[in-house]
Amino acid sequence: MQAIILAAGKGTRLKDKTKNIPKALVPINGIPLIIRMLDILTKYNIEEIIIVVGYLKEKIKDIIGNNYKNLKITYVDNNIYESSNNIYSLFITKDYIKNDCLLLECDLYFSKKIIDSIIKKDADCSILVSKYNEKTMNGTVITFDENYNVNNLIVKSKQKEDFNYDDKYKTVNIYKFSKDFFLNKYIPNIETYIKTESMNSYYELVLGGLVYYDNNNIKAVVVDENLWREIDDEHDLKIAEGTKWNE
Repeated sequence: MQAIILAAGKGTRLKDKTKNIPKALVPINGIPLIIRMLDILTKYNIEEIIIVVGYLKEKIKDIIGNNYKNLKITYVDNNIYESSNNIYSLFITKDYIKNDCLLLECDLYFSKKIIDSIIKKDADCSILVSKYNEKTMNGTVITFDENYNVNNLIVKSKQKEDFNYDDKYKTVNIYKFSKDFFLNKYIPNIETYIKTESMNSYYELVLGGLVYYDNNNIKAVVVDENLWREIDDEHDLKIAEGTKWNE
């Protein structure tokens, strides 16, 4: 198995925290986000981590190197990170994927239990989610049936003022893909979107299209919201610094 970590962006909402370092290196309780993530991933049968870098990319490369605790590290440079978004960062990993893979975004702080929940799932695409909490969450949501088959994916821009969150689940931004799904279904659709629409967009939009057309075996994996934090701004950072897990 491989894993992809998207770490190309600036993290501008963290203000001064990312003036001299990329978001992936912002520390929580003294440990950079991406280092804690790598420490967790080394506990699984993962052969290679592919890190997509952009903003201040050499700082990430210098700290992590090409091997982390006997885990192979491969870097993919997004040299147009300022004019693109995560859909493009994910697209440029296509030539490096040789196996089933996890996808993680670098601004996540989470318990190891999160990875335990998804690592052995065998759907074409597994989406890690938590029950939506309007007080603490913001972003892409999904719905699913009694068998956890995802039947709707709604990005933030489609959630209007009267949007009903009662049956919605927030994406954690951790996914598991089969090799066939990723290379033969997801990436071709991402490529079409980039060519016909925009590279300054989000990979969830394309995944939502596959869900809409009932295209594949796409499943939800539900975890407790208290097992993870998404670090978007300084408020999130403060909350995360007060959160600790046993593992």
